[in-house]
Amino acid sequence: MDDAIFQANTGTKALGFYNTGKALNSAITYVQGYIDKNHTWIGETRYFDRKVTLSGDSAAYVTYCSDESKSFLKDRKTKKVENTPTSEDSYVLYSTKLAKNTKGVWQTTDIVSNRGDKACQP
Repeated sequence: MDDAIFQANTGTKALGFYNTGKALNSAITYVQGYIDKNHTWIGETRYFDRKVTLSGDSAAYVTYCSDESKSFLKDRKTKKVENTPTSEDSYVLYSTKLAKNTKGVWQTTDIVSNRGDKACQP
């Protein structure tokens, strides 16, 4: 999704390669929100506490946290950066379902995020 945000394009190769179904629809909607507001982001997002549970040979469930306390929105035209203070909402819990496609690529099929989740707080 980050690549699509940086390119301001929901049709990037990676977006459809690693996402399918509900997850692809959600990703397109998410990226389009950035595009519509003429935003990108700068800084650093840290991902941590990954947990993977396999379900047979072709399905998996993955949860992980993100720390967006050093990530900031940037207006593409004005170049202005929104330096928002760190808060509980700077931390996000993601719960995903993945399936292995016929080419052996693990694709996210469903994703739910919970901004401010206590499981991801420092």
